[in-house]
Parts: sequence; structure tokens; C-alpha cells
Amino acid sequence: MSRLIIVRNAGVLMVSDVLVRVLPAIAVVLVARSLGPRAYGILSVAIALSSILAYLSDLGLTHLTVRNLTHPNADPGRILGTIFKVRLALVALVTLASLAGIVTMYPEPEQRDVMLAVVLPSICGVAMQGFAASYFWATQELHITAAVRTASQVFSTVALVSAFFLRWPVRSVAAVYGTSSLFVGVACLILVRRRAPKMIGWDAGLLKGLTSFTIGGITGIALPQLGPIIMERVTAATEVGYFAAASRVPGLLYSIPGSLAMAWYPQLFQAGSRDPAAHFSLSVDQLKLNLILSFGLSLPVALYSNLLVRLALGTSWVEHTAPILSLLCWMVVLNSLSAPFADALTTKGMQGRRAWVYVAALAAGCILFTVLAAKFGALGAAAAAVTTQTLLSIGLVLVNPSGLALLSESGKRFLRPVALASFSAWCIRAVLAETLLSAALSVTAFFLVAVASDGELRAMTKRVAEIAYAKWRYSCSTH
Repeated sequence: MSRLIIVRNAGVLMVSDVLVRVLPAIAVVLVARSLGPRAYGILSVAIALSSILAYLSDLGLTHLTVRNLTHPNADPGRILGTIFKVRLALVALVTLASLAGIVTMYPEPEQRDVMLAVVLPSICGVAMQGFAASYFWATQELHITAAVRTASQVFSTVALVSAFFLRWPVRSVAAVYGTSSLFVGVACLILVRRRAPKMIGWDAGLLKGLTSFTIGGITGIALPQLGPIIMERVTAATEVGYFAAASRVPGLLYSIPGSLAMAWYPQLFQAGSRDPAAHFSLSVDQLKLNLILSFGLSLPVALYSNLLVRLALGTSWVEHTAPILSLLCWMVVLNSLSAPFADALTTKGMQGRRAWVYVAALAAGCILFTVLAAKFGALGAAAAAVTTQTLLSIGLVLVNPSGLALLSESGKRFLRPVALASFSAWCIRAVLAETLLSAALSVTAFFLVAVASDGELRAMTKRVAEIAYAKWRYSCSTH
């Protein structure tokens, strides 16, 4: 039953995080073409900084909420009341500190205005979204937050497409981006107040372990944002724009295995405190599916990077951006490897080990980005990103007592379908011309061969199809 719950939640999240994100991704591409590399680079730095600062209003509270709410005999009202008070204080402190820091550090008017328009609303919006997401995540009602996210993405897409056609300047685009985050945060908070128990009381004991969650969370958020933030200081804004444009694709693709990780998380927490064998089995399943999905998404992007950049951004972007995309797309595979190992540590109460591995990776990443981006620009930054993520994955495997066993067991189950499926995709690329049709055929062939060559995937696909068909028939019979 637990795996069926995971599949259901993963399906809901994929609709929200994958299908709907395609729309804003297209909108961002249009904005990048409209603004140009320099202005888009400024906007990308603001978005990267907002991601880090917005997390300072969370500091691991989301994971702490899930952990406490999944315990037996949990008191949801007291847990939510405690977490809400802490979040409120953090939002006030982070907002004031960010305002002072931006005004001081960014004297250039355009860049300062963009920073303020993106960062300040995002801090408040992300805090409210995180509060709601943590509750519905713990109760495994992810369809609720998925619906709100869908509405948010549609709103931001309409606004960004309008910005493209109306040729809005970067200040206006930044204001739209920040406002959309704030609006969806308010909607999430209203949903929690209507559906959750009354938030009352205070229990400081619920915050036990927050330090480890905080360190791991901050570094986990900071790692993907290192590129634009460090590049801003060591290379030209156009290089930041090329890197940011290329990195949008891996970010979009990772939402698929990322959805699986979110769906697995509550089940892992429950098994981690009660059944080590079930926890190991769930982790192996997550690793296998993550890696098959990520290879199937990354390989076609690497094979068709020139085509994708030319279609999305225009011919002028191909020379600089396509090589970066060919390298960065493998970040999807590396993220899909590191995430299950990180979650396995957290859900077994070893978040301290996870936190220090992330700290070490962050330190290594700062050095790599500073050196490689300064010398080789955006391509050097892409190499730094891949190297940093590789080091992170190795560290997470080594500090987990069962890490090598997890890797070995999952490897036995995913290597054959991945190898056969990758060969089929490569053959299509070698035989057919570089077109959208051949790219689509490569993706289709990969997943068809992967499913056909693996008995577990065939059984899972059949079971999901049977459930979907049964629900469709029931829906038809009631209308």
C-alpha cells in the first residue's frame, strides 16, 4: 500500500512540477530572448539570491515539521503553532536584514531595484508556501499544494509572456516575478488555516535537531545558486546570462525525479524510526527509479543540445550556450543520485552527517566556481557545478553506514535497463538527422526499452495502468 501512495503522490507532483513548469520555462526563455544576456544575467542573480535568503526564513523548519507530524501520537495543533511562531520571527528578521544588505551592496540603481523587487516578496511568499507544503507533505495530501502551485505557475506564465510581448524592462519583469511568489504564499496560508487543526501552544522541544536541518538546508539551497552569485563577481554579466539560461533546462528536468523524492519522504521517515529493512528497500526503489528517469532525461539533452538551444533561444545563443547545456544536463543524474542518499540519512536521524557533507561540498564549490569561472567563463562554471555535485554524491554515499550496500543493490537493478535504453537512444541520434522528431524518438525509445527490459518496471507500469483505467471507468459510469 505504501508504494501505491508514493506512486499516487508522485503522479500528482509530476503534473504540478513538470507539466505545469513547462509553461513558465517557455515564458522564461522568451524573457531571456527579450532582455538579452546582460539583463537576464542581472535577473538571474536576483533570483539566485532570493532562493538563498528566502530559505533563511525556513532554516530546516519544513523537514522538522514533517518529522514531528509523522511521529505516532503527534499533536498537529501544537506543532504547527510552534513552527508558525518561529517562521514569523524569521521572516521579519530576514526581510529587514535583506533590505539593508541590498541597499548597501548594490549601489547601481537598476540592479538594486531588481534585487528588491525579487528578493523581498519572495522571502514572505516562500515562507508561507513552505509552511503549507510541510503540513500537506506530512499528511501526504500533496494534491492540495500541487493545485496551488499550478495556479501560481499559470499566473506567472501569463505575466511573463505579457512582459515579452509588451517588451517590459527588467525592473518590471522582476516585480512580476516577486509578486507571483507572494500571492501563492497567501493562498497556501489560507488553505492551511481552513484544513489544519487550530494552531495553538508552544513546545520548544519540537525544535530539537533544528541546527542540523538548518545547516543542511542552507547549504542544499546555496549549492544550486553558487554559479550566478559567484560569477557575478569574477566574470562578465553576459557569461552569467549564458550559464543561467543553460541551467534552466536541468532545473526543469530534475522536477521529475524531484517529485519522486518528495513522494517518498514521509514513507521514509515512518520506516526510518520503525523498520530498517523497509527503509532500505524504499531507498533502493527510489534510487533505481531516480537514476533511470534522470538518464532518460539527460542523455537526449546532451545529444541534441545544439537543436534545443537554437529552437529555444535563437541561433546567436548556440555557440556559447549549447556546450554548457551538454555538460549541465548531467546534473540531473548527479542530483538524482545524491538526493536519495541525503534523504536516507535524514530519515534515519543522521541529518548531522548530511549537513557536514553539504558544508564541505559548498566550500569546494566556492573554490571551484571562483577559479574555473574566472578563467573559462560560463563553461568553467558548468564544469565546477558538475564537479561539486559529484563530490557531494561521493560524500553522501561514504558517510551513510549502508551507503555502499544501497549503491550496490540499486546498481544491480538499474544498470541493465539504463545501458540498453541509452544504446537505443544513441542509435537513433547516429542514424537520423538532428530534428525535433528524432529527439522525441530518442526519449520515447529510451523509456520503452527501459520498461521492456526490466520486470519490476513492467509490473509497476501495468499496475499503474490498471488503477488509472479503473478510475477512468468509474468516472465514466458516474456521469
